Amino acid sequence: MDTLTKKIVKVSRGFSYTYYVSKASSGKPTILLLHGWPDHAALWEDLATRYLIPQGYGVIIPDCLGHGDTSKPTDPEVFNSAGLTGDFIEILDAEHVEKVISSGHDWGAGHAHRFYVFHPERCSGLIMLNFPASPPPQGPIVMDQLTPAMIQAIGYFTGWYWALFSDPVAGPALLNEHAESLFTALHAEPIEWMNTLCAKDGLKTWLEQDKKGPVQEYATNQMRENFINRMKRDGFESSLCYYRSLLDGRFYEQDSRLPAERYQIDVPYLFIAGTQDVVCRAQGIEAVKTLGLAPHLTVKELDTGHWSMLAKPDEVGTYFLEWLRDNY
Repeated sequence: MDTLTKKIVKVSRGFSYTYYVSKASSGKPTILLLHGWPDHAALWEDLATRYLIPQGYGVIIPDCLGHGDTSKPTDPEVFNSAGLTGDFIEILDAEHVEKVISSGHDWGAGHAHRFYVFHPERCSGLIMLNFPASPPPQGPIVMDQLTPAMIQAIGYFTGWYWALFSDPVAGPALLNEHAESLFTALHAEPIEWMNTLCAKDGLKTWLEQDKKGPVQEYATNQMRENFINRMKRDGFESSLCYYRSLLDGRFYEQDSRLPAERYQIDVPYLFIAGTQDVVCRAQGIEAVKTLGLAPHLTVKELDTGHWSMLAKPDEVGTYFLEWLRDNY
């Protein structure tokens, strides 16, 4: 991130956000790039420096709340849609940027979509990687109901790991103790997630045994070392609050207040799917397509797992630039 300007802003909720910025050339849009769990702003460095910035596009890349050099509160109450999207508005205001293309990966994709539905006047486009936009929520997540329904529908449950991640004591303790084991589980070959994240107690057992398996080619030793050092410094107590808020209904409580028409995506929308991603399944985009909620949708599929921008950076960079040229 050395070639980008690093800044810090204190938002009205009292949190300090670290973010990285490069201003757009005249007439070019700015892309807000939001990472997921358990990443930080550097996830986007290659895309920003090799593709977007050389073509004149602006970027704003925060360390999201609970990650990197941004504040790390441990109260799950502050991890909510209105608060988080409001924080992003204050970052845009600090940069005097009126509109952005809201973009993200994993939890960052969820943030990007919520940023659009809560603040459509500040968005000129939407890009989501791996995790697709969703229709208006029908109710809070109830694990005892969702689990058998999903097993019946697709043959397995994608969210078994949520039980560990939402446990306020066992979750952080186990992840803090076994950061390298977690790294190898997250960046294993995609099919291996069926034995860890998508198996009951699969990831919990993996960590308890401190297993360390082979990783994909993109997951270099330097990336592993950086991750271990970052998590030793930061811990997981704060970032796991996203999962506690998800299962405690905080996101649903605010998302469900919005009128249904807010979920109509009336700007250009690019969805980049990983066809091997067994948690954020490529087929997830079918819900908004079937309901006609994304009339300006472009779908690109990659033969990758969850971290598509790491596994195939050139393809992702090309998809971004082609879509940007076609729509702006």
